Amino acid sequence: MTQTETYDLQTQRMAPSSQSNGKIFGRFDPIHIALAVTSVIFLILSIVFIILFATKHDSSSGFLATGFTDSKTDDVYSEWKGLLNKKYTVNSFALDVQNKAVSAVFSLRDSVSTSDVQKVLSGSKLVSQLETTYGDNATAVCRQVQAFPGTSSVAPATAATTKAPPVVARYCNSNPITRDVLIVVDMNDLAKNNHSEKMASLNAVRNSLMNGLTFPQANVFLKAVVNTEVRDISTKWVSDANSFNADFNKLLAINDFVTQTYLIMSDIFAKSIPTFQTGRQYVPGALFVITDKQVSQNPITKNPKDYGVYVGIIGVRSQYIDQYKSLVDNSLSFESWTDLGNKDPFATMICSFYQLPATPKKSFYSYPLAELDTVDTPKCQVLDIIIAFDISESLSRIILPKYVAFAKRIVAQYKYKDNDFTRVGVLTFNDIVTEKLTLQKGVDLATINAAIDTVEYVGGLTDVTAALKKAKDLFALESDNAHSKVLIVLSDAVPTVDTYADEIAAGKALTAAGVATFFVGYNHYSDDVTKQLGQVTKPDYVFGDMSDASFNGITQQILTAYPCPQPKCVTAYYAVEISEATDDYIIQNLKDVLAISSKAQPMQTGTESYQLVTYNNIHNTKFFPQGDASFKSFQNFVQDLIDNPQKIANLRSGYTDLVEAIDEVTAELQNQAAKNTRFSSNIIFMGQANNAVLNPDQTVPERIAHLKAAAASLQAQTAGLIFVVDDSRDPVDFGDDLWSSVTINGRIIQKSDNVADALDNTDYYTTWKQLSCSLPALTTCYDTPLDVAVMIDLQNKDYNFINYITTLMSRFSSQDDTHFSMVAYGSRKTSVLSNLAVHSAADVQDMAVTYEDWRNGTYFMTTTTPVPTTTDSK
Repeated sequence: MTQTETYDLQTQRMAPSSQSNGKIFGRFDPIHIALAVTSVIFLILSIVFIILFATKHDSSSGFLATGFTDSKTDDVYSEWKGLLNKKYTVNSFALDVQNKAVSAVFSLRDSVSTSDVQKVLSGSKLVSQLETTYGDNATAVCRQVQAFPGTSSVAPATAATTKAPPVVARYCNSNPITRDVLIVVDMNDLAKNNHSEKMASLNAVRNSLMNGLTFPQANVFLKAVVNTEVRDISTKWVSDANSFNADFNKLLAINDFVTQTYLIMSDIFAKSIPTFQTGRQYVPGALFVITDKQVSQNPITKNPKDYGVYVGIIGVRSQYIDQYKSLVDNSLSFESWTDLGNKDPFATMICSFYQLPATPKKSFYSYPLAELDTVDTPKCQVLDIIIAFDISESLSRIILPKYVAFAKRIVAQYKYKDNDFTRVGVLTFNDIVTEKLTLQKGVDLATINAAIDTVEYVGGLTDVTAALKKAKDLFALESDNAHSKVLIVLSDAVPTVDTYADEIAAGKALTAAGVATFFVGYNHYSDDVTKQLGQVTKPDYVFGDMSDASFNGITQQILTAYPCPQPKCVTAYYAVEISEATDDYIIQNLKDVLAISSKAQPMQTGTESYQLVTYNNIHNTKFFPQGDASFKSFQNFVQDLIDNPQKIANLRSGYTDLVEAIDEVTAELQNQAAKNTRFSSNIIFMGQANNAVLNPDQTVPERIAHLKAAAASLQAQTAGLIFVVDDSRDPVDFGDDLWSSVTINGRIIQKSDNVADALDNTDYYTTWKQLSCSLPALTTCYDTPLDVAVMIDLQNKDYNFINYITTLMSRFSSQDDTHFSMVAYGSRKTSVLSNLAVHSAADVQDMAVTYEDWRNGTYFMTTTTPVPTTTDSK
């Protein structure tokens, strides 16, 4: 975080700090609570240490460790990572040092206790005051209300039962408030006031503080304004009731006061700042002033409020006390000293940090339903579209521009953002096929339209088959498993070089490769041409003209074939090798997939996904079904494969590269995790791993090394939940079985007559049942004093997650108890989007809107036109 003057936590309490756009970050309690969700870290600061992990596997444990250091981030990172690596397998590790405060969030393989991790990290030579917290069981952040017993006598020796000692109700609903409290009492008299009444009131205030403060969490320092002097009553910060009582009695005994009309706040502020610098590090400070005077007009050069100290004024007569409002965070006025003493103003002040804005901003946090991708529209499809333009003599210079306009209309309805959504490639063909735009470059509409504009009439003969074959090759070369494949051929489709038989064969090859092929004529297709093209592709994919009906028909057919992908949460993957080596087992393996998934399905919530993975040769790893991956859709797809051997034959290859297959599965899981940070999965492989058939061009040690490296990446994506139904053949003839290089032996079973039940001997079903993408349960937390810093690093929009966070924050009471600040970091300049303060529910939602402005860059834009007040950033 950029600061012009840093906060030196070792030598002083605070120094002036500022943020870009003039936003003050404020001052926080020690780091006590963290929410960590893959690329997102939330720091919630409170008395208890809690980590909430949104995705949790039983085979991993999440931790937050904090402490203080004088060393550099890299040095602490290397030391802590090294200490952990000596004993554990570290899944992920992130550490930062800011203003000498160390915070690290990390996960370790298997079940690990907090005490063990604490012992390991206690070996650090660079970090002091180490605290380690386990995040597995923390699903709520409400603290239990603590009761503080009063004085009790020793029970008599009789058998009679005595009553429990009385319970003293402390401030803030008996939640101990860790705070350094500096109280300054104006001991000078005002001519119109009664001195005895004032002393009686201060005596009542002393008694209330004695009963209400929680020591030693609260430390108190007393000062008095006597004549023109701001005098220290305490000689040190006191942390017990007896010392506080003694200091307050000294204050009440002051007798050299004078009569004054004004209180010089500038002197109080100037004398308070050095006192705070002697207090506890990393503990919030509060300055409370008690007076019955008007404020003097002396200029204020330093206000502790600007340093992150909470400032409150308590006094008699509202016309006087209201004069201080511009200098303080909170003010309380009473009609008389007697009223002040009876009302106990510190019952409110001690529990307050910042005041709720009088008029909360109107919230603009309402996203249209379509933006949430909850309905199928072209905007949410993930497609690779190749448009093939016929530029042969069978068309004309009049027809081709119409095709160009039609193509632009088609591509304009899709969403483009790098490789995340739709990509478009462009071909032209006559008897020669030319690629005008690759799929990798066709990722924004301007580039795509520019490429379409280069299409011109040339003439020559027509070779539709060559265009179909070229498109298939380009899909294989340029596309990936994350994108559904669509070919749109703009042509009369009448062959002059090739034949319809050639086109039909090429069309079937495209269909086998998972490509949906559409034909669009310029006027209409004859009945014969329509019949022939209905064999090249599906009859429903043939459109005779460029009418609105054709445009809408193509759009709807693409949506039907490739619905908008729903980000997967909990997903079961079943990877089946389809090759010559496994021909004898493929049908049975697919039946086993049906049996395993049927047994596993009741253990989940009904929102989980299922995917069949077929693998063999390089770049021939397929994921099914596309679109709807529900249990029913999955089972129907697998059963259809079993019933149609030709479909299996279309997926078969005679050579299997297991390393490449694992890499391609890992890439798909990484893609899903990028779409949904709460994604979790497991996978079962059904195939062989004999070393004599794994990449014969490599030595056995090389094969094993490459296999282990690939498996390590997949283990990181699945938290090690990799299972194997071993189809490996006789090691005497085919080499050693290397599945143990992919996963642990306890998750490998041999092929048997009842694979579904054999998996009971592993932890497959128990770990599957525990997989969840649910965010932690929302708990209403009132009377829970918290200072909360929400730190967000989301590269892409995640409305569901932002909605969750705003809902979570609204579960805390906002007045007096919980105070939020939002910080954005990562892809852009670190910025404080809202100051640490009490915020209404509408304010919290506006924070999310401001974050979206930060994420897309508009937060940093300046304009000469005044921004409407309802959309100003906090």
